[in-house]
Amino acid sequence: MQRWKFLLMYEGTDFKGWQKQPDERTVQGELEHALETLYQQSVVTMGQGRTDAGVHAEGQVAHADLPEKFDANRILHAMKGLLPSDMAMVEAEVISADFHARFDALSRQYRYQITCGKNPLLRRMAWNVESGIDLSLLEKCASDILGKHDFINFCIPPDEPEMTTLSEIFRSEWNRKNGLLIYRIEGNRFLRHLVRRLVGTMVHVGIGKISYERFCEMLNGEESDVKGHAAPANGLILETVQFESR
Repeated sequence: MQRWKFLLMYEGTDFKGWQKQPDERTVQGELEHALETLYQQSVVTMGQGRTDAGVHAEGQVAHADLPEKFDANRILHAMKGLLPSDMAMVEAEVISADFHARFDALSRQYRYQITCGKNPLLRRMAWNVESGIDLSLLEKCASDILGKHDFINFCIPPDEPEMTTLSEIFRSEWNRKNGLLIYRIEGNRFLRHLVRRLVGTMVHVGIGKISYERFCEMLNGEESDVKGHAAPANGLILETVQFESR
């Protein structure tokens, strides 16, 4: 058997997220079905992490143990026909047998896109916010997110009590480009809905729905009964996952 590392891209609108679920269309389910069709046997894949329903990816990473039967060119060519039109395998490579797509990831980077006015061409890939947004307030909030924080007020807490709500954020910045407001965030781990709730709450600050001081209290204070406002899933894109060189 060989361990393969795959780089995947997908438009997440019509998926119920990454993780395989009974009677639901998921990215992992489609990937395993395509590989099983090629190899004519059961295949189990492991992703670097889960993306929620409606979230997109340019750089999702997964691994699988497969028989020494096909080379990378053959796999990539086969996936062009076996994967659905809203999903693609970009790269395939044999990797060390102890490589793990989830546990070996050093950081993940996400992008969130906002249109400030209706844009039907981006309706599946961006959140449309009609209210005027103060970019300087967004930038102020983003700067505060850098570093280590307990994001208990900006996530769905893990089911397992021993799992942490701490994350370290290496990059957090807003930019305006081609009519879009774009937020990029890179961190060592991301809790469920973390990026969406950070974005949604920052936007609420930027349009005056909540104060900057309240945002700081949620970021640095005790757990609150009121959690951060979640931005829609359609604007969120997993850009890259970083690993140690092997």
